[in-house]
Amino acid sequence: MKKFLGIIVLGLLWCSAANAVVIEMNKCFSTTVGKTKISNWEEFKKLVYEKISADYEDLIYSINTDTAKVSIIRKYTNGDIEIDDVIGPFHITNFTSEMIIASRSNTPGTIKEKMIINLSNYTIQRTEVYYGEQHTLKKQCDVVSTDIAKEGGASGTAFFISNKGFLLTNNHVVEGCKSQKINYFKKEHEVKIIATDKTLDLALLKANVKPRSFISFSRDEPKKRQVITAAGYPLGKYLSDDLKINDGRISALKGFENNTNQLQHDIAINPGNSGGPIVNEKGQLVAIAVSGMAKDVTEGLNFGIKSSAATNFLKLNKISPSVGYMSFSTSDDRLVKLLEESTVYTFCK
Repeated sequence: MKKFLGIIVLGLLWCSAANAVVIEMNKCFSTTVGKTKISNWEEFKKLVYEKISADYEDLIYSINTDTAKVSIIRKYTNGDIEIDDVIGPFHITNFTSEMIIASRSNTPGTIKEKMIINLSNYTIQRTEVYYGEQHTLKKQCDVVSTDIAKEGGASGTAFFISNKGFLLTNNHVVEGCKSQKINYFKKEHEVKIIATDKTLDLALLKANVKPRSFISFSRDEPKKRQVITAAGYPLGKYLSDDLKINDGRISALKGFENNTNQLQHDIAINPGNSGGPIVNEKGQLVAIAVSGMAKDVTEGLNFGIKSSAATNFLKLNKISPSVGYMSFSTSDDRLVKLLEESTVYTFCK
């Protein structure tokens, strides 16, 4: 079975904007029912399941990776649709490429429910505590579909390139968005899309913010096995609002299909990392995170847009990027501080 990231890709190459991926698992009917006690089970089944089983057309589990929620949609033969949000959706507490764990509490008559969704075989196991009794139900889903919702959900990473509020990100992060915003030190700011380049996959933004720091561009050409650091917001708001920072090395000086505007590296890149800075040990821009290969058939094959390509893009839009002249590596603490003060979460509405 395909893993999650393999499902949402187009071919083998995927771009890493966190686009509110919605997975819909259809025809999720019960296959086994386990229970620790039986005293209230018949009442529970009558209240919840007999009505459903008699009039069922479909039972859908809808999983939204951006809001980190799982909703249950019941479709009846008479055309009625019931969404379980009325009593509160499940909230995802753990997520991997093959497994989703979600839970909820304070629903009528229920102390706590836990759900394990296996994306490799499309089964759902729900453990429910009902009036102090624990019951386990297992469901097998026949159909899995995904929808990448651009409007109202696209998110990614951007970073300041000057103290005047200019930022860089990917074009696919902002493409189709009616308005763009950033989160900077727990405050939302409107940003203006100044220019885009679909071929390079770059976008220039402007915010009415004076950043605490900004990232200068490296004057040196990238080299194979060069140590680099990437910063970003993988999976958007799902994981946390804390900036994620990872180290790695440059693997090749060409990108997908011999793209000389890109380089290849081995840093983990996931949806939401798009547009994030990739810097050298001096904290100077080497590349911009853009895409990776599907994780079900590859490992460690990720790409960044070279800073030289971004420099040309900026100059064509009458922006002169700052060039770093530091000749020695910065400390880990200073590098983290620079990235924390210059990198932002960006999203569209």
